[in-house]
Amino acid sequence: MPSSPTDDLLTIRDWLRYAVSRFNAAGLVYGHGTECALDEAAFLILATLRLPIHELEPWLEARLTREERSRINDLIETRITTRKPAPYLVGEAWIKDFRFSIDERAIVPRSYLGELMVNGLEATLGDTSEVTRVLDLCTGAAPLAIIAAHVFSEAQVDAVELSPAALEVARRNVTGYGLEDRLHLLEGDLYAPVAGRRYDLILANPPY
Repeated sequence: MPSSPTDDLLTIRDWLRYAVSRFNAAGLVYGHGTECALDEAAFLILATLRLPIHELEPWLEARLTREERSRINDLIETRITTRKPAPYLVGEAWIKDFRFSIDERAIVPRSYLGELMVNGLEATLGDTSEVTRVLDLCTGAAPLAIIAAHVFSEAQVDAVELSPAALEVARRNVTGYGLEDRLHLLEGDLYAPVAGRRYDLILANPPY
């Protein structure tokens, strides 16, 4: 059986270097949670191996099994040939420490609003305990609604989405975080499903 050019790639460091070279040569575009070829390669490899995506350094010299190498190689090639965002290929996306299941029924979660909430809103809003009702418009996979439910721990959160398919992805995330009692998914166009309700905070990161 003829050897493959990737047969000499044994460690995560080897595959990280190889992926960056391939991504750069292919002229990929980023922006779905990563900003450059190195970040994209690290995310793709760590997520594929089910390793913490924020901890690359401890694993760099880890040697991979033949099956792991095959999976990573397939994903590198798929990322290049299809141009699909890496989160769609591995089925997950992150905002800070919040992990979300994702597929092509919903837009990949990415939002400075999510990062702002995670980093603390006290300086902007004052006492966050006064926020008891939150609305998230165009929720997609529900990342902002889920983060809001954690930040405003006493609040009831309504999340509105026009796409039934995206709501299926959102429902999986809401269930995964155990928020069914406080986070309510509503199908409809903008304010239509919540007409007459009042909120302390309204969030929106609509598709563009």
